[in-house]
Amino acid sequence: MDNLIISNKDTADFEEVALTLAVVEGQTIHATSVEESMIELKELVQSAGSEVKAELILHQKIDENYYLDRPTLDELTVQADELGINIIVVIDELSGTQMKNMELVTGKKIVDRTILLLDIFSSRANRRESKLQIEKAQLKYRLSKLEAFQNKYKYSDGIGVNSPNGKRLLTDENKINRKLSALDIEISIVVKNRFVQRTKKSSSDIPLVAFIGYTNSGKSTLINKLIEKDPYHSKESEILVAHKMLSTQDVSLRKSRLMNGKYFLLVDTVGFVSDIPRTVRTAFRSTFEEVANADLIVTVYDASSNGLDAQKSIMEYTLKRIGVEDKKNISIYNKADKLDEIPEGDNDTLYLSAKTEMNFNEFLEMLQDNLYPYDMYTKLLIPYSRYDVFNEIKETESLKMDDFALTEVGIELNISLSPENYDKYKIFIK
Repeated sequence: MDNLIISNKDTADFEEVALTLAVVEGQTIHATSVEESMIELKELVQSAGSEVKAELILHQKIDENYYLDRPTLDELTVQADELGINIIVVIDELSGTQMKNMELVTGKKIVDRTILLLDIFSSRANRRESKLQIEKAQLKYRLSKLEAFQNKYKYSDGIGVNSPNGKRLLTDENKINRKLSALDIEISIVVKNRFVQRTKKSSSDIPLVAFIGYTNSGKSTLINKLIEKDPYHSKESEILVAHKMLSTQDVSLRKSRLMNGKYFLLVDTVGFVSDIPRTVRTAFRSTFEEVANADLIVTVYDASSNGLDAQKSIMEYTLKRIGVEDKKNISIYNKADKLDEIPEGDNDTLYLSAKTEMNFNEFLEMLQDNLYPYDMYTKLLIPYSRYDVFNEIKETESLKMDDFALTEVGIELNISLSPENYDKYKIFIK
């Protein structure tokens, strides 16, 4: 099979050794080129704890019964046996019939892209709601093509077998339906509690910034640099940084402080991949709700990536799919320290390095200009006889020690004020 690309990598230590497969009728898959999509698929397989031994791209019409034509599937089976491959990972979402027939012919576990994504999300989830939503998505997906899960998935281990709690997923229709009913009750309770928490949060004056980005863009590293700006931050409050695809799966809410002394909330969201399936988007409803409720979206890209154009296509496509393409958005190109030449940014675009903090102050200024666009920086002189005014300002504004000084005639205060407070305290302007 001339178009089968075989890796020289040693796969002896992996329980599941994969062949990645794409049957392509056009030139693009999941909003990117076929080649870029296959690179992403390989990285996803590795992120799930397996390794890819071979890759095959076929330019032909998709077969409704076997995904690829039967003679080629028979030939592929022989090659897979010789290479020690025990799973075939398909870049598309398969029907139950296709999965079942492919397994019968090859004797391998057949994993489609949706099963793979759900498995990675399942292994990464920590919050209760995420675990519940992902298990529900896994079971609903199984229910839609139950005939495909009655052999390898029933008795083997590895990708697509376990729930977020580490238990084997059900394969019986009646048991799945009963479990789904129980999950719906649990999820409704969690969602109600989250609605109450969001109501409390929205009643405060602290703006919310949602960070989104293609997986491995350095989004979590950038957020940790912002968290450090909160004088009350701790190592425990920092976001986990892992150099794996989809390492961040749970919504993480933290606090940071801007150069004007004012605070903002920031939320780290799930790392995105190309064309997230509807099944997966449903499982991460809470993530997309946080994005929709944010005052500002920060989209983080890996400026050093060869697939930067693909990242842009993926993020634009995803924002449109979740209905927030018109929301205020700034684009941050991280890892710019790896570039030979750094392009010029503009009001909504900035090249920086979270690792070296290159242009990090410019990033803080950009956030400040977007979150508090009408604030005015001024200097106040408050007489000691009006110490009540100083106390009032301290209660409503975040002040640092170097923001004010004691003089012979009063308290001199350098501060950024909202238009409302500017009018209120303008009689004290020095």
